[in-house]
Amino acid sequence: MNPLLTEEEIRGRLSRFQIRLTKMGLDGALIAQKTDLYYLSGTDQDAHLWVPASGPPLLMVRRSVERAREDALVEEVVPVKSLSQIPEYIHGHSGKDKGLMGLEMDVLPVGRYLKYRDLFPGVKMVDISKEIRKTRMVKSAYEISCVEEAGLMADRAYEKIPAFLMQGETEIDLTYRVEGFYRSQGHPGVIPTRGFNYEALYGQISSGWRSAAPSNSAGPTGGRGLGPFFSQGASMERIGPNQPILVDYAANFNGYISDLTRIFSIGRIDQGMRRAHETALAIQGAVARQGKPGVRAESLYDLAMSMAQEAGLESRFMGYPDPVPFIGHGVGLELDEWPVIGRGSGTLLREGMVIALEPKFIFPDRGVVGIENTFVVEKDGMKKLNHFPEEIFEVRQA
Repeated sequence: MNPLLTEEEIRGRLSRFQIRLTKMGLDGALIAQKTDLYYLSGTDQDAHLWVPASGPPLLMVRRSVERAREDALVEEVVPVKSLSQIPEYIHGHSGKDKGLMGLEMDVLPVGRYLKYRDLFPGVKMVDISKEIRKTRMVKSAYEISCVEEAGLMADRAYEKIPAFLMQGETEIDLTYRVEGFYRSQGHPGVIPTRGFNYEALYGQISSGWRSAAPSNSAGPTGGRGLGPFFSQGASMERIGPNQPILVDYAANFNGYISDLTRIFSIGRIDQGMRRAHETALAIQGAVARQGKPGVRAESLYDLAMSMAQEAGLESRFMGYPDPVPFIGHGVGLELDEWPVIGRGSGTLLREGMVIALEPKFIFPDRGVVGIENTFVVEKDGMKKLNHFPEEIFEVRQA
C-alpha cells in the first residue's frame, strides 16, 4: 500500500494550525523550515509558506517552481527570486499590512530572523514553534497509515539481520547491509530531527560495551562511532560472541518514521542482562496498557521508573552514568516530535498520538539490552505498530 497525500489532508492541517494562530491573535505565520513546510503544503522545495490566520495560504518558491507546482497541494504557488519579494507578495495576497507575524523560532537561524525583521519593519514577530508542534502532535489516519507502512519496512529489515550477522565482521559491516536493504525498500536515507546540532542517520548499531559508551546522543545509548567527528553509533570494531548487539534503526516511509530497537547476539549473553531485558519488556507492556487518552505523560514515566526500581535496576535504566529523563518520544515526520513521555511532562495523551517507547538498560562493561517499538494511542491504550519478535535474537554459530 502506498497512501497518497491529498488536498483534503493538507486543508485539515492548515485549518487546525490556523485555529491556533487565531487564538494567538496573529495575522499569520511565515513557514520556512522544510519539514513544517512539507507538512502544511505537500512540497519540500526551497520556499516560504505564508499561512494567514484565515483564508488560503500562499507558497512562494525560489527553487524549483516547476516541482513545487507538481507536488504542492495548495492553490497559490508563485516564484520569487529573492527574500526581498516576500513582503510584497504577502501584502498582495492579503491586501493589508501585517502587525503580528509568527515564525518558527526554535529552528530559525538568527541571521535569517534578522533578515525577516529588516524586511518587515514595524511588524512584531512571535514564536509559533510550539503551536505547529502541537498541531503535528496528533496524527491523522493518513499519517498513521504511513507510520504503519514504515513499521512493516522495519520488520522486513530486521528479519534480514540474522543473515547479515557474521562473527568477526565489524559493526560498520552490519550497518551497510541494513542500510542497503532499507534503501531497496524505499527508505530515503535520512531521519529528520528538530533538535539543534543533532544529526541522525538511520540510527545506532553497536555491540558489547561499545553500545554503552558515553556519547553526544540525545538518547540513552551511545556507541563509539568512527571518531571525534561523529562520536556515536557503529565503529570499525569487530562484533564478538556472547555479547548484546544493539540495532536501533528507524524506518522511513513517505517521510514518516517508525523507530525500532532489537537486541541480537552471536551465542548467548549472560543471565543478568537477560533478566534486565525481560524487565524492559514488562515496562513497555505496562506503559502501553496505561497509555490511554487523558493520561498524563509524566505518570507513565513514573510508572516505568518505579518498575525499574522494583527490579533493582534503577541505576542502569535509560543511561549510565547520566540517564535521560524520558522513556518515550513522539515520532512522525521528525524523530524527536511531541509528546515526550518523561519527567515533568504535563501533556495529556490523545488518540492519534504516535509514540516510540524505548525502555533500555545500560551496563557500562557489557552493553545494552531493552526494546523500542512505535505505538499509536487508541481509546483503550497504545497499539503497537511493529511486529518483529521482542526477545533477544540469538544467532547460532556455524
